[in-house]
Amino acid sequence: MQTTNCKKPANAAASIVVLLRCLSTIWAIAVVNPVHAQAPAPAPMYEGADRTQRLIDGTKREKTLTVYTSMGAKESAQIVSGFEKKYGIKVVIWRSGKQNVLQRVISEAHAGRNEVDLILAPSPEMEALHREKLLQETRSPFQKDLIPVALPAHREWAGMRANVYVQAYNTQKISRSELPRSYEELLDPRWKGKLGIEAKGQEWFYVLLQTMGEEKGLKFFRELVAKNGLSVRSGTSLLANMVVSGEVPFALTVYSYMAEQNRASGAPIDFITLTPTVAHTDGIGISRTAPHPYAATLFYDYLLSDGQKIIAKAHGLTTNRRDEAALARFNPTFIDPALLLDHLDKWTQMYNDTLLGNTSR
Repeated sequence: MQTTNCKKPANAAASIVVLLRCLSTIWAIAVVNPVHAQAPAPAPMYEGADRTQRLIDGTKREKTLTVYTSMGAKESAQIVSGFEKKYGIKVVIWRSGKQNVLQRVISEAHAGRNEVDLILAPSPEMEALHREKLLQETRSPFQKDLIPVALPAHREWAGMRANVYVQAYNTQKISRSELPRSYEELLDPRWKGKLGIEAKGQEWFYVLLQTMGEEKGLKFFRELVAKNGLSVRSGTSLLANMVVSGEVPFALTVYSYMAEQNRASGAPIDFITLTPTVAHTDGIGISRTAPHPYAATLFYDYLLSDGQKIIAKAHGLTTNRRDEAALARFNPTFIDPALLLDHLDKWTQMYNDTLLGNTSR
């Protein structure tokens, strides 16, 4: 162990020499063994000028990344492929419905299994993971480019794309002259047996009834179910496919990008937007116990940059300010995931009861 020679000096001149010698020795010890030096911030929170290179170096050491997502297979594959080619890392991806993604993350955490690095799911599910304390705050230089609704104050998730609910119809079954101008016009008998809806649309239902008024909205949907019926389908992708096939001529809850992708490929589908037009963001967040934090953070940054460009090319709507005009044409009302979660059980039960025609509650 290094020591300093700081014996009491014989005179004033000697005192200066000894003092300089002591300071020099102490400085040398501090440089060699900086016991009080501040450790670098964790990867998701690191904001230094060398952030990207630090993440790349760490990712090379980690070699892999695990992602759980509810995003469609085609979109997921395009984004993952681009990331793997750019950084030479293998991404293990697990896809399922939004509720399955949420349940898997929570159950693995309770079992002490730290497997997932990054989660991509709708904002209500991401906010639920925040409340379960399963995500960690992330600071990214790309967050400044997001519209305000896409970044909650806690920064444990960020919205990377906007999903807007539109009303899609089969152009061979329904002409434009027949299209409704309001939800109330769907009560017309000509819509009997032609309407479809997604089974897990309680978020859409919640915003709609907040706008209509709960009592008025419930009265409308109960009357709609009783008079014209609603074909309930599990998944917005399936519902969009049913519109294309003509099995569901008019669907209330299809994402705009699904209708636009099918229309661009020549399928007989188009859409309208009844007021209010409801939207939510797809959020991304890094697991609090991510086994590969550098790779997770690098992918997070990629999703908010190159990933959003891939989404936009596939007719998707991103939360980047540069794409704000494309989103604004829908004039969407965004779901507030925190407010929704406060009463989620109520709205889920109400949605299910209404779709099933159970008005006893």
